[in-house]
Amino acid sequence: MFQPTLTSLLLPLLALLTAPISAYDFSTTLPTSGIPDAQKNDWCTTHVETCGYICGTGMGTDNLGVKTNSCLYTSLQYECVCIKDNLKVKMELFHYTVPGLMCEAAWKACRKTNEGNEAVKKECDEKIRRKCGHLRTKEQETKNEGIYGFFKSLGGSHKRKVRRRFEA
Repeated sequence: MFQPTLTSLLLPLLALLTAPISAYDFSTTLPTSGIPDAQKNDWCTTHVETCGYICGTGMGTDNLGVKTNSCLYTSLQYECVCIKDNLKVKMELFHYTVPGLMCEAAWKACRKTNEGNEAVKKECDEKIRRKCGHLRTKEQETKNEGIYGFFKSLGGSHKRKVRRRFEA
């Protein structure tokens, strides 16, 4: 029978002690329970406005219009469907939407949590910020230009060609 030695008992313990105490998960979302109601309400208001900009008014200036446009601030559940062909907008591609604004908040939280650790803050940029929606409507570019530092250059190959902004 195998007799445990002090070394065989301490090696697994040593591995646990030398492992990082807490690893950041680099999620692009946050628990909705931790977001103040006023902020969630603002996100929903902006989200609904963005859906309207994307789908258009359907009043002769475009061929779409909004079929479904909702956002429940308590849960941040949302839906944006344009009239033409029931196109469901991929809202995560756009910044001024629930997923876009939440991703920005997650990125800021990551950087704040890891203040003083430049390597991890760089990971926040790579693993969170680059995944956040960066598209803005023409109306939003004019209205919000320069307000947020979020749109400063990402460097490298952040410009992705976005071919499909809708789901079938």
